[in-house]
Amino acid sequence: MKTINAIIGAVMIMGTLQAFELGKTDMEIFHVRENVRAATELGQYLNKVYGRKYTLRKFTEADRTKPGIFVGVRPEGVKLDVDEKKEFCGRHVTDTQLYLFGNRGMKLHGTNFSVYDFLERECGVRWLWPGELGTVAEPQKPKQIKNGTEIVVPFFVRRLSTSFHYGYPTLQPEDLKALLEWQAHRKIGTSFFGSMAHAFEGLMPRQKYGKEHPEYYSLVTPEQWIGEPKPDKPTRRNDWTRKGPWQLCTSNKDVRRIIAEKIAADKSGAARSISPNDGFGFCECSECLKQDGKPRPPREYGVKDLTNRMYDFAEDIANQVHKLNPNAKVGMFAYSFFDGVPDKKIHFPGNMYLSFCYMVSFMSEEEQQELEQRTIGLSATGAKIFGREYWGTHYTMNYPLSHSRKIDRNMKLLHRCGAAGIGGEPGGAFAPRATDLYILTKLSWDPTLKREDILHDFCNSAFGPKAGPVMYEMFEKIEDWTEKTTNHFADHRGPNYKYYDNLYAARNRAMADCYNDDFQKMCDGYLSKASKLAGTPERRARIAYIRRGTKYAAITTAWLNACADLAAIGINMSLTQPSDKEIRMEKKNLIGVVSQAIKAAKVRIRYVQQNGNQNALSKGYIMESLGRPWKIYAEKAALDLSANRFNYLVNGAFEYSGYSWKMSGAKGAELTTTRKYNHDADDNYMVQRHAGQGISLQADLPAGSSAELVNSRKICPDEPQKVNLKMFVKCDADPLKYMTVKFGPAVLQGIPLPADAEDGSGWREIRFKQAEIPAGEHTFQIQFKNNGSGKITLNLDDLVLRMKEANR
Repeated sequence: MKTINAIIGAVMIMGTLQAFELGKTDMEIFHVRENVRAATELGQYLNKVYGRKYTLRKFTEADRTKPGIFVGVRPEGVKLDVDEKKEFCGRHVTDTQLYLFGNRGMKLHGTNFSVYDFLERECGVRWLWPGELGTVAEPQKPKQIKNGTEIVVPFFVRRLSTSFHYGYPTLQPEDLKALLEWQAHRKIGTSFFGSMAHAFEGLMPRQKYGKEHPEYYSLVTPEQWIGEPKPDKPTRRNDWTRKGPWQLCTSNKDVRRIIAEKIAADKSGAARSISPNDGFGFCECSECLKQDGKPRPPREYGVKDLTNRMYDFAEDIANQVHKLNPNAKVGMFAYSFFDGVPDKKIHFPGNMYLSFCYMVSFMSEEEQQELEQRTIGLSATGAKIFGREYWGTHYTMNYPLSHSRKIDRNMKLLHRCGAAGIGGEPGGAFAPRATDLYILTKLSWDPTLKREDILHDFCNSAFGPKAGPVMYEMFEKIEDWTEKTTNHFADHRGPNYKYYDNLYAARNRAMADCYNDDFQKMCDGYLSKASKLAGTPERRARIAYIRRGTKYAAITTAWLNACADLAAIGINMSLTQPSDKEIRMEKKNLIGVVSQAIKAAKVRIRYVQQNGNQNALSKGYIMESLGRPWKIYAEKAALDLSANRFNYLVNGAFEYSGYSWKMSGAKGAELTTTRKYNHDADDNYMVQRHAGQGISLQADLPAGSSAELVNSRKICPDEPQKVNLKMFVKCDADPLKYMTVKFGPAVLQGIPLPADAEDGSGWREIRFKQAEIPAGEHTFQIQFKNNGSGKITLNLDDLVLRMKEANR
C-alpha cells in the first residue's frame, strides 16, 4: 500500500495529549447513512476488544465538535491530494476525535476498508478465514492513537475481485454470507471495472453472422477439428448447430472493424473484452498463419503458438477503438496458446488491459525466471497488466498445495512491473489452503510485506503463543513437501504421461504422489502436538479445522488412485492418467476395481458433506464439473459389467494414444495414432475438456506389406464366453479385405456392409459375427496385410469387445 501525508489546513490541531485514547471510556460512533454497516461492525469489534460501550449516532453537522469516532465523515480543514476515482483509506486523529473515511458512494468501498484496516492494524482483529471460528477479536488494553492524518492507497487497483466466485451456488446461505464478509474484511475490491474474459461468443455470435459471413469464423483443419462429424478438409466453424470449439478469424478486417465499433460504442467507461473463446478451434487460414511470424515451439497437442497473431489483432483493435472513442477501454487475456511476448514491438495507445494467466504452483526455478521475463515484456507493450493466477479450484483438487513462497515472489514481481492488479481462481476451500489465501490477500493489499511475518502473525493469532510456532513449522514443512513435487514436476507427472500428455492429468498424478501416507503422518504429528499446547477450546477448534484439510489430502489421493485404476482397465477417464498397475482383465476382478472407485468417491462426498461447513472445503464443485464426472464413469462401468456391455479392450478408442497396444509393421507398413481423423461414438470428455483432439489408429500399408496390432492386456474369463465385437473404420476400400481379427483361438468374421453404410464422415461401423471362446487367458489382435498393387490407408476407432457367459 502507498501511504500519503495529507495537507492540514491553516489552523493547526493542537492538544495536550497529542493522541486519541481508544478503549479507555465509552464512546459514540457517528456515521453517515451509507456506512451504517461498517460503523456497526466497528462498534461490535471495539466492544469485544475493549469491553466498552460504543453508541451509534447518525452524523449531523452539529456533531463536528463532539468527541468520538466518525465513520465516513471527512475532517474539516484537511486537503486530500488523492484520486477520488480510486480506492483509498483515510484516517485523521486529534486528541478527542478519530475519523475513518474513504471514497464516497457505494461502488468504491474506501470507508469500509478504512474501518477494517484500522481494526486489523490497531486493535488486533484478524479474519483468518470465513466465519466466526476464523475471526480473532481478543481483549486488549486501551491504547493511544497518535495524532495526524494518513491516506492509504493500495498498490493494485484490482485485488482479487470476482476471484472467489467458483462454487458460490453450492454454498449454504450462511457460508456464502461468511465468505463475502471475509472478502470485505480482507479488503478485496477494485477501482477497475470491466472484463478481460472469453468474449468471441458474445461479440460475434454465429447465429447472427455465421450464415452470410462464414469467412468471419475460424478455418480449421481435420487435425485440429474437435467434434463430430469431422470434415475431411479445412472447414469454417460458422455453423452454430455443430458442436465443438470455435474462434473468429482474427486476421479478417471486417471482424476487427465490427469488434472495434462495438467496443467504442460503449460509453460506460468499463473495459470490454476481445478475448477468444476458451479452448481450441483457432483459425488456420493463410492470413492468420502469416501473422504467426517466424516458427515458435508448438503448444500442447501441436497447436501453434498464437502470440504474434493475437497481438496483431489486439493492437489494431485498440488503435481503432482509440480513434473512435478515446475513453473506451479494451481488455484481453494473455492466455494458453497466446501467453507469450510478441516478436515485434507493440504500441498500445493506453487503452489496453491484459489479464496475464499463469500457474506458479508447478513452476520450476527456470520457469519462474521465464515468467518474470514475460511479465516484464508484456508490461513494455504499453498495456496495463493484471496478473491472473490459478491458485486453487479444480486445478489443485482441494489439496493443501501450499506455495506461499511462490505467491510472495510473484506478487513482488507484479509490484516491480507496475501491474494494475491481481486476480484469478483461488478456490473456496480454507481448511487446506487457509495460510496461502491469508498471505495472498495480505500481499494483494501491500505486496511489500514479508511473507514470513504474515505467516507468523497468522499462526500466533489463530493458535496462540505456544501452539503458534508449532503450526508455523508445520506450514513451512508442508511448503517444503510441496516444493519437492512442484519444483521437480517432470519427475512426478506419472509413468504413463507419454501416452496422455495432458497437464491437468499430470498434476493430478503428481499431487497424488506428493500427498501420501508419509505426508499424513507428518501433519498428524504437528497437529497433535499443537493441539496439546493450544490452551483454549477455540484454538484447538482452529487446529481441528486445519486438520480437515490435511485429512482430505489422504481421501483425495485414494480417490485419484482409484480413478487411475479405472483408466488402466480401459475407461476413458478425462484428465486422468492410467495407473501403472497390471490389472487382470477378468470380470470379478474388474468389478472389484470399479467398486473400489465408487467407494472412494462416496468417501470423499461423505467427508465433504460432513466437513465442508464453515467454508472448510468446496462443496459439490471441486470434481464433478469441468470435465471430471469420474464417479459417473465408475457407476456406468458397474452397470456395463452387470449388463455384459463392458469393453474389455483397454484403450479401444486410442485416446491414450498407444497405451496398452503393441504395434509392428513389415515391408514399409506403419501403425501410428493420429489426430487427423477420429470417430468419437460417445460424448468424449477426453477430447472436449481442455484435453486436445480425438485420436484414431492409422494403418499405412504399402503394396505387399503387413502389420500387427496386439492388445497387451490379456483378457481372462474364468468360464466360456460369447464374444461380440464392433469397430469404426475409415477406408476408401473394403477394410475387411485387409484385416484378420483374432481373439484367443477364434478368428472373428466381419459382416460386410454396403459401401454407402457410412455416416457422412467416411466412417463405417463394422460388426463381427458372435464367437465363443473357452476360459483362460486370451489375446486380442488384428493382422493387416495388403496383397494389392497400391498403398492402402485404414483408420480404426472405437473398438468395443463385449463378453457374456456362454452358459447363461
